[in-house]
Amino acid sequence: MIESGWDIREVKRLKKIKLVQTNLLLLFCFALYISIVEMGGNSHFVFGSLSVSGWVVTAMMLYTLKTGKTIGTKVVKRVSAFDKDFRGEERWRRRTMIETVIVGGMSVAFTVCLFVLDFGGTELDYPSDILPLIGCWVGHNIGEIVRLLEL
Repeated sequence: MIESGWDIREVKRLKKIKLVQTNLLLLFCFALYISIVEMGGNSHFVFGSLSVSGWVVTAMMLYTLKTGKTIGTKVVKRVSAFDKDFRGEERWRRRTMIETVIVGGMSVAFTVCLFVLDFGGTELDYPSDILPLIGCWVGHNIGEIVRLLEL
């Protein structure tokens, strides 16, 4: 699979750039969340934002699954093309389908919570509410670094 013409050093460099881009995006999201909490924002707005974001990501993943074309920066497109070649078309399609189902399920859950739950008495608390998100962020970074080292 490595004989497919991909330079592994270049792929590792691109994956590092993608990790930096992802970290910058997550840092922006955390800063936005903190500013919403500090301005007295409510849980309804946060769940609505998560719901809309989830549906956008799900639509992008469905488009990628249907057409095989990736939406994103040049780095993301090149890394996705490498993953498709490295894993093979069938494994890539199966993995993308599983990811799409998981993200779609989360989008449905956020949307249901948005319309069913009563957020009237719920207040956002900055330090304690963001700790699980930071844990996910650290877990994501560890996973990406492990996959990077496996190349």
